[in-house]
Amino acid sequence: MATPLQHKICDYIEQYLNEHAYSPSLTEIARGIGISPKSVSLISRNIHALAKEGKLILENKGYRNIRLVCHSRESGDSNHALPLVGRIAAGVPIEAIEDRQSLDLTSLWQPDGHFVLEVKGDSMVDEGILNGDYVVCRQTGRAQEGDIVVALIDQQEATLKRISWRVPERITLIPANIALKPKAYVPQRVQVQGVFVGLLRLRK
Repeated sequence: MATPLQHKICDYIEQYLNEHAYSPSLTEIARGIGISPKSVSLISRNIHALAKEGKLILENKGYRNIRLVCHSRESGDSNHALPLVGRIAAGVPIEAIEDRQSLDLTSLWQPDGHFVLEVKGDSMVDEGILNGDYVVCRQTGRAQEGDIVVALIDQQEATLKRISWRVPERITLIPANIALKPKAYVPQRVQVQGVFVGLLRLRK
């Protein structure tokens, strides 16, 4: 599954191709997604990872040689509303209610606004986020104290944790698992990629 950084790269390449009809350079991709142009090696690694996964094609060697197949997400009039038929108790029983409304999930499926990640590991189990769940995240580089975020550490490792700035000059990433300890980083090492907004659990 593509990382949040790879989603941003695909989104920018798609936008650039739509505007120019040829692919951007690595430097243009770096600038376009808001990271230093000196990070072209990071962009190159992720481009080749996307190519290996079949989400884009690198044509014969050249300067602008990227052909996108990663998503071209369609913005049709898809209906993303589910019927909200009532409430159910998970504690004290309540009277069953049939209330024919709908819960509009459209905002969760905007291609430039949200992304989904599969959870691997048990660091957030005390928040009810289990191994194999899918988390829906709003793409943003900003977060509030205590938000559950997708954090990119050293431009390499993405992790889902609560974020805190209470330790001076540090960003602390806090797991929701009593067996694990929080870790503090200097701010330059941590980049917020998104904020957790929802959970999908598919029965297997």
